[in-house]
Amino acid sequence: MLDSSDPLFMAESAATSLAILDQRLVKRCHIQLPDMPNPMSAICYQGCFYSYVRFFPSLETAQKAAGRLLTKGNAVVFTQVAKGLVLWVLEAEAQLASKPVVR
Repeated sequence: MLDSSDPLFMAESAATSLAILDQRLVKRCHIQLPDMPNPMSAICYQGCFYSYVRFFPSLETAQKAAGRLLTKGNAVVFTQVAKGLVLWVLEAEAQLASKPVVR
């Protein structure tokens, strides 16, 4: 696990600095995207919705995946979890899902 006393810190990568957010700074939710029939897992951070991309056990692999999204023009953040990092991508057109997902 990454060691930081600050709930928000930056991980340096070759391309840019990426935000790694503490779970306490985000709200978990489900969002609806215009081109998707079903709601999807997301977080809300500073009034923006980010959809789930993938879990990564190490910072190095997480940074590589984030770098690929960044080169395509996407904004991303990470959340730190007990066993690694979760990558989330900004969804500018997302709406909060009106009904909870039932599985």
